Amino acid sequence: MSVGSGYWIRFIASIVLTTFAALIVFILLYPVFYAVLSSLVRGQILVTDPTQIMRSGLSLEHYVKAISDPRFVSATGLSLLVALTNIMFALLVITPAAYAFSRFKFTGRDAMLVAYLVLNQVGGGFGVASVIALYVMLLKLNQIGIPVIGNPVVLAAIYTAGAVPFQTWMVKNYLDALPREIDESAFIDGASWRQIIFDVVLPASKPTMVVIALFAFMGAWGEFIIANFLRVETLAAYVYETATGQTIFWSDFAARTILFALPIIVIYVFTQRYIGEAMRYGAGKA
Repeated sequence: MSVGSGYWIRFIASIVLTTFAALIVFILLYPVFYAVLSSLVRGQILVTDPTQIMRSGLSLEHYVKAISDPRFVSATGLSLLVALTNIMFALLVITPAAYAFSRFKFTGRDAMLVAYLVLNQVGGGFGVASVIALYVMLLKLNQIGIPVIGNPVVLAAIYTAGAVPFQTWMVKNYLDALPREIDESAFIDGASWRQIIFDVVLPASKPTMVVIALFAFMGAWGEFIIANFLRVETLAAYVYETATGQTIFWSDFAARTILFALPIIVIYVFTQRYIGEAMRYGAGKA
């Protein structure tokens, strides 16, 4: 094969791959484009044709209405509380667990890791059944005087419990790549296990901690089924409720949806560097 023909093969391949990537981006952004148009059009219109914008005109009235809605503001604050609490629980629970799996040998370690992996892959009907069983258990606890229904802290704890298998594997893989000399030096200097984990390992594992925080935030921010079960009106639960009534105001719903998605987009954009670094060092090998 000549040098010239090799160049043309690479050139054609790059064009094909670029076209394919552009097509994927178009498919992903197509519904977002119409959601944005629906949120900006005057009146309550589900935009299916961009020419509807020309006839009705553009306005920010639906965004103003959303941020002026007391329930929207309250749900946003509650979602932030649940998401931040979930991040705190995730860091406090998952980091020591991953450190133990990475650094120590103990009875049942391999079996627990396999169980974590299996639980991480289980879904479908089993997942639905587990949610129903969880709801029944929470009702029983509430009946005996333990205030779990309507409690945002309990909701955050449930989210953390659901994230433990996947994120423990993820952090363990990252810690496996960290030199053990870091821990041993701190131990020789008289550091306690708490200090080793939270003062030595955590700063050395900044990328994967950011990924844990990001996943914890996204998981708590976007979930609404369990939030509805617990009667905690998070923003996801409120937005879902506005789309299930007999009368749906599509432009208002589109504006709420865009506002609901913005925090995730912003956080993801600003944490891409840490996500890439964590993936390179093996945090994504779960």
